Amino acid sequence: MKTFILAPVFAALLFAGCASQPTSFGDQLSNRGDQANAIGKQWNNSNDGIAKGEKMILKGQNLIDNGKNDQLKGEQMMEEGRRQVENSKQQMLNSEADYQKMRQAPITAPVGK
Repeated sequence: MKTFILAPVFAALLFAGCASQPTSFGDQLSNRGDQANAIGKQWNNSNDGIAKGEKMILKGQNLIDNGKNDQLKGEQMMEEGRRQVENSKQQMLNSEADYQKMRQAPITAPVGK
């Protein structure tokens, strides 16, 4: 209900603002200057936003590149770790086999003279 009452009031204010034209050439130039100033500020803000966005893109790409490099290093480390585990397991099996061979060939004790 309040919306229906306020809508005609805002419409009247809007049309009244449009109906009032600057009376002199100086007023018109002043309004144009204000408009140009606002457009210039908007352009500068947009230009700043572009620069900020480009920096964010560069930083993001650097993070991705670093992440890929870290991932590659991690994968290489994991592969080296797997080889280490396999080599160590094989060495353990060899040690156990050597121990069994050693037990099968006992050392004879020296006989006293």
